[in-house]
Amino acid sequence: MQKIVGTTFLIVMLTMSALAGGAYLAAKSYVDPTLKDLNRAVAAIQPEAQKEVMPHLTELKRIREMGSLYVPSVLSLAGLTAILILSLLHRRLVNRGAVIPKEMPKRMEVTTPAEQERPTKAVAGDLIDVGACRILSILQNKGRLIDFFQEEITGYPDAQIGAAVRHIHQDCRNALHEYVTFAPVMSEREGEPVMVSEGFDPSEIRLTGHITGRPPFEGILQHTGWKVTRIKLPDQPKGQKHTVIAPAEVEMGETE
Repeated sequence: MQKIVGTTFLIVMLTMSALAGGAYLAAKSYVDPTLKDLNRAVAAIQPEAQKEVMPHLTELKRIREMGSLYVPSVLSLAGLTAILILSLLHRRLVNRGAVIPKEMPKRMEVTTPAEQERPTKAVAGDLIDVGACRILSILQNKGRLIDFFQEEITGYPDAQIGAAVRHIHQDCRNALHEYVTFAPVMSEREGEPVMVSEGFDPSEIRLTGHITGRPPFEGILQHTGWKVTRIKLPDQPKGQKHTVIAPAEVEMGETE
């Protein structure tokens, strides 16, 4: 089961990376050159015709800018949500004994009193579960993130989706900044040459491309990475279960 969870996590991250990379390459390889050709073509026509064409060209540029903003935002939020859900699932499996090390020796048959047969509460696992649920609850209450991912948006026009994503992105971003502090793993700017020294932490630095020889390695920084430096979540509302991300809402009043 642990392998299944790990494989699912890897597939999700690779999918998000592939989608983000594909969107970026498509915009750079097809959309941007086409817009440049359109600009040159419009500049060459008569002024009267330019007045009729310019509003459409301006709208195309606006859609291009919206895509460069919304697509990475939605993919980042989806990747964060997937990580939280998979982490929650993995911890629950560990707490229930579904993940058992291969080297664990067989338990001896020992008769124990009934009081000792009751399962003990895994405090560490429960704290992790509560933290994951609290983050999901914050993103839902502040930015309606769970509502957005649970909604079927296939039938909505792109303009309506884009307007909704702008508010979701802003609200969820503000919520994360309020309770979680992030810092880049590497302080250098993306695109600059960097040196990876011997004994580097693989959890902080992932080497890509053609790797030969032994460290230190010299390469180009593609992404600075992110790490959490502070988490200060609000207390659980009294009487509310931590697994309830958002309570159901019932409007009270006279019924006909």
